Parts: sequence; C-alpha cells; structure tokens
Amino acid sequence: MRYCDTCKVKVSGASRQCPLCRGDLSGTADPAEEVFPVIPPLSAPFKGLVQCIAFGTIAVAALSVAINIALPTGGVWWSLFVIAGLGSLWLSFLVINSRWWDIPKNIFLQLFVISVMVLLWDFFTGFYGWSFNFVIPILFSCSMIALSVFAKVRKLNGADYVMFLGIISVISIFSLLLIIFHVVTSVYPALICFVLSIISLAFLIVFEGKSLWEEIRQRIHI
Repeated sequence: MRYCDTCKVKVSGASRQCPLCRGDLSGTADPAEEVFPVIPPLSAPFKGLVQCIAFGTIAVAALSVAINIALPTGGVWWSLFVIAGLGSLWLSFLVINSRWWDIPKNIFLQLFVISVMVLLWDFFTGFYGWSFNFVIPILFSCSMIALSVFAKVRKLNGADYVMFLGIISVISIFSLLLIIFHVVTSVYPALICFVLSIISLAFLIVFEGKSLWEEIRQRIHI
C-alpha cells in the first residue's frame, strides 16, 4: 500500500499520485490488494423458515394420503382437499413474494387469486354458494379497507390513486351486480361491500380529487 507523506494517508491501488494533494506517493503497490471492499453475498431473508414450512407442507400432504389409504372412508379422498388447500396457500405466498414491494398491486393480485381459488373450492365441493354469499364480499371489503389505510399512510402519488380508483370502481360494480341479478341469497355482505366501495370512492374524490384530476389529464393528454 502506498503512502502520502503530505496528507498522512494510505492509498490503495496502482495510482502513483495522492487523490487529495496530487503529490507523489511513497512505497510500492501490492498487485493483489483489493481497491474496493469485498461485500459478502446477500442471503435470502427467512430462507430457513421457508425451507421448514416447505418440508412441513410435504410431510402433511404425505401423511394425509397415507392416513386416507389406511383408513378408507367409503371412497372419499379427503386427502386431495388437504393437498389442494396446501397448494392454495403456496400459490398465495408466491404472489406475495413476487410483488412484496408494491402493496396496492399485491393486494389486487391477492384479491384475484384468492377469489378464483374460493370459487374453485365452492364448485368442487358441491357449489353451495358460500363463495358469493360470504367469502368474496368479505374479501373485497377487507381489501378496500387495506387499500384505504395504505393510501392514507403512504401518501400515494397520482398514478397510484388512479389505479386505486379503478379497483374501487370494479369492486363497487361487481358487488352491485351480485345483488341486482340475485346471485347471492344473503344480501348483507354484498351490500356492505357496495356501501364501503362508494364511501371509499367518495373519500378519494373529495379529499384527493385534485391529484386524481391532474393524473387523468396527463394520461388522456388534455
């Protein structure tokens, strides 16, 4: 490592001049010396926990199949529902992991994925209508509350507000259609979802109308 007698500092690398005073350096440079510090590779957070959960998932699935075969219940393969449930949880986890930095889009993707999985579960278990009557309206209501809290806490920009407005509008129309076309037999969850969507939409327009209008003007080039 070279040394500057004027600045009293050590200088790494092959340079013959001090970067501070431009004076000559004394000593000899070591060719094997690293100019920049060695940064260790980043380890994936919670890697060990994810591996344990993955191992537990496989173990539970295997035990379910083994118990189902050892203790037959009249040809009912209930272990397939256990495996499907574990697969649904992992699908939801993968969606979260792929968009963990973008909370509004993550909530929307989770809303779509879980709604599809709930509909499939309802269909393959006899379609008793619990998906439309309870789960999906409650899921939509919770997503609107989560998006509203996130929008207020994080102070989203205009583009995010436009996306938020679109999500609220779709939820509002969907919940109203469930009631109008008598898809649901229990009206209250869908009605609560519709009311929450209107309140959230009104909140955005009244308190963030200027930001929304500016973003809309930029997008449609007014």
